[in-house]
Amino acid sequence: MRLVCTSENCDPNECVELTSRESSICDVICDSPEPISFTRLKESTNLHQEIVSRVVRRLTIHGLVRKVDGKYKGECSR
Repeated sequence: MRLVCTSENCDPNECVELTSRESSICDVICDSPEPISFTRLKESTNLHQEIVSRVVRRLTIHGLVRKVDGKYKGECSR
């Protein structure tokens, strides 16, 4: 498990705890210099589309990822 925040100086209680799958998907999205498509995300992580879909939904709900023109952009702080 890993804690991720949406801002540099956030309270640890406001951070989101990510599983290894969630963390790997978040890393791929956040490391991409431009928004990434669902297909590219699925290929980059080698995970089933249902898992990627579920994880992206959770990351979006928590404000770590947002959808821009049908692609995903990271809002993650390291």
